[in-house]
This record gives sequence, structure tokens and C-alpha cells, in this order.
Amino acid sequence: MILEAAARVLGRRPDAAMVDIADEAGVGRATLYRHFPTRDSLLQGAADAGVSELSAGIAAANLDDLSIDRAIARLTSVFLRTGAKYAALITQDEDHLDSVDKQRVIQPVRDVIDRGVREGVLRADPPAEVLFEMFAALLERALWLTVAETTTPEAATDAVVDLFLDGARRVGRTAVEA
Repeated sequence: MILEAAARVLGRRPDAAMVDIADEAGVGRATLYRHFPTRDSLLQGAADAGVSELSAGIAAANLDDLSIDRAIARLTSVFLRTGAKYAALITQDEDHLDSVDKQRVIQPVRDVIDRGVREGVLRADPPAEVLFEMFAALLERALWLTVAETTTPEAATDAVVDLFLDGARRVGRTAVEA
């Protein structure tokens, strides 16, 4: 409850005070400080919760059992439903993300894109690394739009999947071939 409240408040206002987070969580400042004695410990807790939730969602998605199109859609959905709660921390706060934790979230995305290139579903030009960076940029922007409540996670998912796959799909390949 406190971590989700922190994610909401910090997503709207990254410089929010601890008292704002306590108010959003419906707890007193003393309770907040008992659980998280410093702002840094709160940020670390929220980042850890975000990565854990994303990792669990990605693992449950069974990406290896899906076509590339479906795997991209599933990944996008997981990021935008789960990640929106922790967007301010996951996408911007490198100090609170352990590299191993970050890899747990990033590697499955790289694996799907690499598989898509190998299977000829995704373009080989630009290289897979560029496709990954472009997909990550679309995800990050969509996360911020959902945090700002400019769009819903569902609408953002549809937009990211359409934009990425239509631009990344190998020229001449149709949805029927997928």
C-alpha cells in the first residue's frame, strides 16, 4: 500500500515530499518512517517492488510459447499494466535499480526481439539492438502517458504494439504469414 502510493505520487511529482506520500497512502508520517526511515529507502523499496512485479508478470507471460507478435503484445501489456505503477522509479532512477534486477526485466525483451529477427518476423536492418532500443523508447513514453493519465494502459499497449510491429516487421511480410 505504501509502495504503490509512493509510485503514484512520485509518478506525478518526482520531487514529492514524504508527507505527500504518507497522505496518499493513508498513513501517518510516523508509520511511513517506521517502514522507510529515509526517502532513499522508500525509493529502493518501490524500485524493488516494481522490478519484482514486472519480473513475475514477464515470467507468467510464457513468451517462448507465443508467436513474436503475441509475445510483443504480451510484453507490452505487462510493462504498461505493471510498470505504470513504478514508471518514475524504473525508467528514471538508476541509483535504485540493481543491474541483476534490471537484467531480469530487460533480457526477456531482448530475447523476443532476437527471436523475431532470427525467425524473419522482424527486420534485420536495423540490428536487433536498435530494434530493442526503439521498442524500449516506445514503452517508456507509453508508461509516462499512462502515469499522466493521458491514455489507458490498454490503449497505450495497442499503440505501442501497432507502431513497433508495423515499423519493425520485415518488409513484404503480412499478418497472415505470422
